Amino acid sequence: MITSLTVSQFALIEHIEVDLAPGLTVVTGETGAGKSILVDALSLVLGERADTTMVRDGAAKAVVEAQLESSGLAILRPLLESFGAEWRPDMILRREVPTRGSSRCFINDTPVPLSALKTLGDRIVDLHGQHEHQSLLRQEVHIGILDAFARNEKLLARYREAFDAFRERLRRLNDAYAARESLEERRAVITYQLREIDGIGPKAGEDEDIERQLRIAEHAERFTMLGREMLGILYDEEGNVTDRLGRARRLLINLSTIDSTLAALDTEFLSATAAVEEIVRSVRNAVERMEFDPARIEELRARSAALSTLKRRFRATLPELIDRRAALVEELEGLENIDASIADLERSVEEARAQASEYAAALHEARCRAAELLAPAVVEALAGLGIPRAQFSARVEYLAGDGTSREMMLRPESVDIPANENGCDTVAFFLSTNVGEELKPLVKVASGGEVSRIMLALKSIFAETSPIPVMVFDEIDTGVSGSVASKVGRVMLRLARSRQVIAITHLPQIAAFGDTHLLVEKTAGKERTRTSVRPLNGEERVREIARLLSGDRVTPAAMKSAAELLHSCM
Repeated sequence: MITSLTVSQFALIEHIEVDLAPGLTVVTGETGAGKSILVDALSLVLGERADTTMVRDGAAKAVVEAQLESSGLAILRPLLESFGAEWRPDMILRREVPTRGSSRCFINDTPVPLSALKTLGDRIVDLHGQHEHQSLLRQEVHIGILDAFARNEKLLARYREAFDAFRERLRRLNDAYAARESLEERRAVITYQLREIDGIGPKAGEDEDIERQLRIAEHAERFTMLGREMLGILYDEEGNVTDRLGRARRLLINLSTIDSTLAALDTEFLSATAAVEEIVRSVRNAVERMEFDPARIEELRARSAALSTLKRRFRATLPELIDRRAALVEELEGLENIDASIADLERSVEEARAQASEYAAALHEARCRAAELLAPAVVEALAGLGIPRAQFSARVEYLAGDGTSREMMLRPESVDIPANENGCDTVAFFLSTNVGEELKPLVKVASGGEVSRIMLALKSIFAETSPIPVMVFDEIDTGVSGSVASKVGRVMLRLARSRQVIAITHLPQIAAFGDTHLLVEKTAGKERTRTSVRPLNGEERVREIARLLSGDRVTPAAMKSAAELLHSCM
């Protein structure tokens, strides 16, 4: 349960700390006092989207913090730890919304993404907003309500996984069909590009090798001249390096007869001589091989130009061109085998269709069974809410196709039926609240008060199996009054015996059932308007009930009626 809610710099709230108790907590206040601001603040800390307009004028940020007693929420411990948050006996959820930048979320002081706060909040609080009951007037929500009653979560998840696989395989098949349609055009493009590349026949590293060969060929004459000059210095000319080394070595030998320590240098002379002789051999071979061949130079230049043109044509380097050719060959082979690929894909699609169809059929059966159980449960709950002779029906039917496309079809009944992420079904609620009237679509016949009570009836039915420990109702009593309001209050009180219920109401018949009564007040100072919240007890609570009964002017008669109403609801 939520033990406290702290709100700072949020809308009209400067700072409030609200202690919340088990059972049924009712929240009342004059119109415009800011009762729904509490729900907005709670929604924010439970992961709803933030808006910087929520921040109180002049403040840097709004902060909402909810403290929960988590001993009864041990089932959520693995989820909490998966967010990196520490498990504690008292769980603290916090949301900070700055005027600039993104909001920040925390669980037990650990920063978490908004999705984590939303996931956890959905497991803890069932928040029924002021206008949410109007969603019953949209038929598309009926299937979700029936699935919740049927506890179809796991079956629906398995179906959606199978349906997604079917849809993905179907997409790939359609891509293959489209590829086959443009096969000839694409094949022509690939063939032309391969002809261009193979016409040149580039080889790995060829452009760099040609550049090196050209550099040598274009400088052959200078190379020969420099080489011969070098050979003359080292070996061929009179007084060359080789002869001088020989004479120097002979002098060393004579010196070593006088100083034997110089004899070791003879090895160095031999090495130097051998090195010079090796240089001479290498340079002489290079000079003898070198030829000035204008035809070879033109050949190399033409090849280099052809490679450059090819690289510009494909806007690629030589290694990229070689990789491109391999990819084109592979694609061409794939196009040649597309018929076989399509046949494989068609088999794969039908396998996925069969799997999804199996789950769709199971969903349909589960929904039909649930619809039979939901109808009497709703009728019984409505009787307790002042609609004693109502008739209710949840009708489950297969979706009707328009005959234009057979692709997104499943076969839960061995015939093609349209499908979507919820299966092959459409669900519609039908209602009759008056004897003798036939059942008609709820979206057409329900009044505002009836819609509120139907939603409350559904909530009370789901509460028997729902693990969610906190329920919040924001003026669900719209359109009801008098004895019906008392019945609504008793249903809320019954719900509060197994969970924490917080109800914002304007009806005294409901407020009187509260185990705890909170009053929301708005005060206007010289410069600012502030909303505050405080608990009511004793005389103050009687006076607030009297105000709800009679309006702003609280009379002794209203006080007496309020006291009697409170006494009757104990």
